[in-house]
Amino acid sequence: MLLLFVGFIPFYNLADSNISPSGSRPLGMGNAFISQFDISAAYHNQAGLAKIDSYSVSLLYENRFLLKEISFRGILIVIPTKTVNFAFHYSVFGPTKWMESNISVACSKQLSSMLSAGIQINYFGIKLPEDGTTISSCGAELGFIYQPSNNLFFGIHLANPFSIPFITYSCNEKIVYRFRVGFHYLLSKEVQISIEAEKNKNITPLLKFGVEWEAVKNFYYRVGYNSGSTKLFAGLGFQYRQLKTDYAFSYNQYLGFTPSLSITLNLK
Repeated sequence: MLLLFVGFIPFYNLADSNISPSGSRPLGMGNAFISQFDISAAYHNQAGLAKIDSYSVSLLYENRFLLKEISFRGILIVIPTKTVNFAFHYSVFGPTKWMESNISVACSKQLSSMLSAGIQINYFGIKLPEDGTTISSCGAELGFIYQPSNNLFFGIHLANPFSIPFITYSCNEKIVYRFRVGFHYLLSKEVQISIEAEKNKNITPLLKFGVEWEAVKNFYYRVGYNSGSTKLFAGLGFQYRQLKTDYAFSYNQYLGFTPSLSITLNLK
């Protein structure tokens, strides 16, 4: 059963863009993260990288459904400059024989005091187990964040509206587009709520809801809900000086738990 399950994943995941990582902080909030300014915005809306003011490195590990064969590993580097911020991301998914990979380069800029924008170019690859060759595809992403007040943030993002098909003797699939829109609101300095809607070609629209609470200074609790098959999310976060650690998990009613760990270092 495990072999059948693992063997089914590669093209299914690539076609649905599911090899794209989440990040542990967003995962703990049900992936309702479209309007956030954070290093994990590189996975959700690149406009959220615009306010990062230090060199940053983040490592991510997700043990999807507690199966090491479909674990997810990634590294993210953000380089701020005086004019724009750049981000470079590399991740791999699955075992060596049919490993899927994702390489991305992003650029983000603060256009005004209220508006940020970001773009990203993606390269997707998958290794074919039958002959060891690799097939590939490319796509792009574009997003904006608008902040009309100190407490309210709106985000909009479109991923991979056009992509090159993966073509083999038995498959002709494309990375499907994803359109996301949402907002988050700061109820106080310690509590925020986040709401988001997502649509892609292959699924009915998803609604996402997340809450983050800074219970004590630099220690965070997070919960989230999603209308998809993976509904429940929770997480913790802790920051000590330049080092930040986030842990989260999601629960799918059919496949079980997915724990996630992110470690981020800000090189100020």
